[in-house]
Amino acid sequence: MVNGGITAVSFVTYSIPLLLLTGFLIIHIDIKAYGEKEMYKEQKVSRFLGWTNIVLGFAMFIVSIFLK
Repeated sequence: MVNGGITAVSFVTYSIPLLLLTGFLIIHIDIKAYGEKEMYKEQKVSRFLGWTNIVLGFAMFIVSIFLK
């Protein structure tokens, strides 16, 4: 959005990369660490949260493209 010649940055602009980055980090770091410690319930929850972050990030990205 342009407001008086100044470009406004919305919450979505920050949340999309954050969701994608945290999802990627959860999947690649936490799941591996929980597997080594044989913490299988935590590993399953981390896998769910990581993929949820990635899916939400991509969904918000697609919606933001169509709303511009």
